[in-house]
Amino acid sequence: MTAHGPIIVNPRDDEPLAAAVARALSGPAIDHHQFATLSELLARDAYLAGQVNILHATWAITPPPAHTLLARLRRRLAWWLVGPELAQINETHATLTRIVESLIAHLDAERLARQTLAERVTALEE
Repeated sequence: MTAHGPIIVNPRDDEPLAAAVARALSGPAIDHHQFATLSELLARDAYLAGQVNILHATWAITPPPAHTLLARLRRRLAWWLVGPELAQINETHATLTRIVESLIAHLDAERLARQTLAERVTALEE
């Protein structure tokens, strides 16, 4: 990952992987937060859209705020003891959220390709 976020490498059919990586690095950055809002699949499936929104809202593991001295001490001790593990869990959850969004975008692209192909076959049959 770069300082700007993850980069999606999508090699073309006859393109070497190194060239695909170079092309992805030199290309414009993708706004990964727009996958959920731009997906036609999510626009048609309200349940899936709701689940993706919940996934966005709850992927990070954060403890509730501590108000008393004992609660703050307990929270600080917990983060000191299991902080690296919680950071790893948060990173994994964030990655899985981006993977789900990417898969939804790929499903949309495949649906559009199938629709286009079906229209071409219908036009050829006529």
